[in-house]
Amino acid sequence: MFRVPDWLGYEVRHKLEGLRDGFERLGVKDKVSEHPKAAAVIAFALVLLLLSGVVRIVRRVPKPGFRESKRVWFYDLNTDKLFVARGKQVGPIDAPSGPLPNGDPAGVRAHVYSYLRDPNEAERFIAFLEKPDPNANVEDLNPDWNDLKAWSRGRLVKRAGSDTWVAPTSPRGQQLIQQVTHPNMYGQIPIYQRPQ
Repeated sequence: MFRVPDWLGYEVRHKLEGLRDGFERLGVKDKVSEHPKAAAVIAFALVLLLLSGVVRIVRRVPKPGFRESKRVWFYDLNTDKLFVARGKQVGPIDAPSGPLPNGDPAGVRAHVYSYLRDPNEAERFIAFLEKPDPNANVEDLNPDWNDLKAWSRGRLVKRAGSDTWVAPTSPRGQQLIQQVTHPNMYGQIPIYQRPQ
């Protein structure tokens, strides 16, 4: 069993007695007795200060789940290049290169990831592309990534460079989306990259 050495116990008692003596020399106890209302006001102010600190800390705690960005990545189907647009757009949208040969907009949503927190352009990769299903209702497009089942309704996905769009609930669509959660050979999980 561990026993505190005598010299350490003596030092601790000596320091505590010094603190008690210093507190008594300040006369705080006497001042509180003489001015109880002032002491109550000071105590109330300290409690308010403590509560405001707690509120600030609680507000800073990030909310769990995926947060939609104000700017997101889009992919130009004509040039196979990424560009940035407003986050509320679902796509297809006008791309910098112009429309597709059939006249449709060439910009589709791109989900860009990296295994690093602050990657350069070469360290990012496109996990999959996304566009609304032309046969779905606009109301089906749920932007909430916290509910993947609801998010997948009314959307089509594909890998960049592929010609085939598939439903996210199909086996191929599930494989595309699940690759985002799989670690690489170093055990790193991909991190979603918002545009700067």
